[in-house]
Amino acid sequence: MVQDSDDHRVVEDGEVVVKANTEERQAAEVRPMRYVLGIGLALVIVGMAVSYFGVV
Repeated sequence: MVQDSDDHRVVEDGEVVVKANTEERQAAEVRPMRYVLGIGLALVIVGMAVSYFGVV
């Protein structure tokens, strides 16, 4: 069998398990995103407060 990846096979209790050499993640960590979400949330709160109190 030919493997084109960096994975390696390990036999555990008669079962073949494929393990990756590098640990995978589901998403990349993006630091500026927390500021975008925070500013957006603050603007929504301000907008809702303005519409609730009727100040235009």
